[in-house]
Amino acid sequence: MTMDLHIIRKTVIGVFLLIALTPALTILATAAFAQVYATGPASAPSPISAGSAINSADSGTSIPPIGPVKPSQVPPNASLLEVPAYGAAPLTVGFYVGLANTPGALTYQWNFGDGAVSVMPANAYILHVYQHPGTYLCSLELINLRGVTTTVYATITVKPAG
Repeated sequence: MTMDLHIIRKTVIGVFLLIALTPALTILATAAFAQVYATGPASAPSPISAGSAINSADSGTSIPPIGPVKPSQVPPNASLLEVPAYGAAPLTVGFYVGLANTPGALTYQWNFGDGAVSVMPANAYILHVYQHPGTYLCSLELINLRGVTTTVYATITVKPAG
């Protein structure tokens, strides 16, 4: 019973922190996005001018400068929080998806590790019930409109009921 209360307390704290920090992380991600894609404040100037190429004395080739990356080519930046990550069967787990620098629509492809899979439009929260004891690796693949993907993982441990 003490272990269950500890898990519940940690779960509530984790969910509270996720909810409380989401606006701050969104602001930080927006600022980072603006700098990466040259749509906002610039970072310190580089010693190499933006339009120049670097010449390699050894090979005689030139390397073009690195320019802004198209947002549609950047993989989604995501995190996955599972609450709770440990408990007795049947165990209902809430999965919370955190996103940053992910312009455009996404498709979520879930594999819960117990044979259940799901493909759906973006949703920041989903529940799944693990019926049998074991250790499961849940994966979430995020796919943007251009087919660029990122996969995040969570490990769930289900102990026997009792």
